[in-house]
Amino acid sequence: MTTSVTDRAAEPTSTHSPPRYTAKTWLRSKLDHAGRWPKTAVAMGSLSTVLLLVQAYAIATIAQQLVIERAPFAHLYSLFVLLPAAMVLRGLCLRFKTIASARAGIQVRQAVRAELLSSIATRSPMWVRSQHSATLGSHLCNDVDALDGYYADYVPQMYLCGIIPLIIIVAVMPLNWAAGVILLITGPMIPLNMAMVGMGAKNLQQAQIVEMGRLSRHFLDTVRCLPTLKLFGLGKRQARSVERVSEDFRKRSMKVLKLAFLSSTALEFFSSVSIAILAIYIGFVYLGQFHFGNWGGSLSLQAGLFILILAPEFYQPLRDLGTHYHAKAAAEASAEVLMPIESDANEHTESVSSSTSDWNSQAPVSISFNGVTAHYPNRAKAALEDVSFALEAGQTLAVIGPSGAGKSTLLSALMGFLPLTKGEIRCNQQSLAQLPRDQWHRSLGWVGQHSAIIKGSLADNLCMGAHASIEKEMLWDALEKVHLKAWVESLPHQLDTPIGEGGQPISGGQARRLSVARALIRNAPLTLLDEPTASLDADSERLVIDALRALKQQRSLVILTHRLELLKLADHIVMLDDGHITAQGSFTELSAEGGPLHPARNVTGGAP
Repeated sequence: MTTSVTDRAAEPTSTHSPPRYTAKTWLRSKLDHAGRWPKTAVAMGSLSTVLLLVQAYAIATIAQQLVIERAPFAHLYSLFVLLPAAMVLRGLCLRFKTIASARAGIQVRQAVRAELLSSIATRSPMWVRSQHSATLGSHLCNDVDALDGYYADYVPQMYLCGIIPLIIIVAVMPLNWAAGVILLITGPMIPLNMAMVGMGAKNLQQAQIVEMGRLSRHFLDTVRCLPTLKLFGLGKRQARSVERVSEDFRKRSMKVLKLAFLSSTALEFFSSVSIAILAIYIGFVYLGQFHFGNWGGSLSLQAGLFILILAPEFYQPLRDLGTHYHAKAAAEASAEVLMPIESDANEHTESVSSSTSDWNSQAPVSISFNGVTAHYPNRAKAALEDVSFALEAGQTLAVIGPSGAGKSTLLSALMGFLPLTKGEIRCNQQSLAQLPRDQWHRSLGWVGQHSAIIKGSLADNLCMGAHASIEKEMLWDALEKVHLKAWVESLPHQLDTPIGEGGQPISGGQARRLSVARALIRNAPLTLLDEPTASLDADSERLVIDALRALKQQRSLVILTHRLELLKLADHIVMLDDGHITAQGSFTELSAEGGPLHPARNVTGGAP
């Protein structure tokens, strides 16, 4: 829909609305999209730890029997077979864990991206126009991709942090309770450091997302305006501007990486110190300085080596979680951006699905505006104020007025995109606010200033928006009514002729008549038209008006226009100025002497 400058200025500019969830609950709500893969990853990680116990037992037993008991190699064949088998199986488990984790991340990203696209599709044109396409693209690509590490790495690792240390503690405690206590005391030092680092990481990541959106907008605007910049010799100046913005983004990225590397170093330090403490304890036990922790016995070489092999693996899940904690911070920062895109559309869907209506989307439509007042969000001035008029079923309404008068706002309110501050819109004596939006939109057809032409056949373009399968006879009938039948018959493949993006070229007038034909085929009882003859030459305008006459015979029309010939089609005309109705009536009434459409008024600068 085309909007006037004043209308655009009145639209909301905020991308964010209050979310229903926190970032953490929103991320958890998307975990179901991962299916069985996170559980598979956890199972493979747990099985890998069990195989590690077998591997550590084989190594410790071989050392015990060779060094202490001096057993012959013949007695160790089974252990020498068991050790490589455990290593190979453990490697396979880790591979399957990696595959399962990757699949979890892929499935969640695909599902979330599909949900966001669906949410954007249900938004009003006003909301879409208020967003920068580069920012939306960044959200759908970069910010959705930022969720991958959370579901692929952080979530499985969080469960493994509880399972793997527990398995190792259960294996170590029967051998030496003091070693188990050391592991239990030193283990929490790593998550504590991780939490402290994470608070700063999330703030930096959020700032990085904002900067990424700004950089995307700047780059896209530069590409769009490149011909103009080159025309005025400003290419080099803009290149320096892009370089400066890119350098700022690089510095912010380095701050995030700096924090990541510092936190990894801190995690390695704490885990190394913890392992050293355990090694020192076992060393003093062997030196005879410590006599506790052995359940009243002695600590054998086999037991001590078994514990030392397991010690790094006890801290490894916690270290990995610390590494992936940055993925959690990045995901939460992305969730803060993605939630508002999805939440409002979901709330609307829930409210619509809870409403009940016996609305017949194919029945003739009558409309009445009763004292309608509407404001755009965060705007004190009303975009429409105390607007009242009626349109009977089968009639045509023309809405005229200068740019910024509120014409497009009126259509937005009629389509249900703009909430009303006061008053009511009734359709066939039912309140528009109580009608499910999807059913109401089935009653609407649309012809705008810019006709949407998709890549495909001519038949594909004609059938776009149709409620059901369309017979070829209906297509030819619609083409005949809009004076395009002869042209299509002259094409080499007729209805199968490819158009759009390198296909058959069509003029602006032909595209506009295709839109009218599309409205005829859609067979909606109410068709909305926004300046359907704008920017057309006289011949094309005449053909479009003839097509609209055919459309007028079958349904109700609401036309935004400045063209006198289109006003003559209308049964009722509403004149808007600054959101108020200044005059309304039939063309005959308004063009009578003294009326706002009288030729004398137009000559002297009156109404259009």
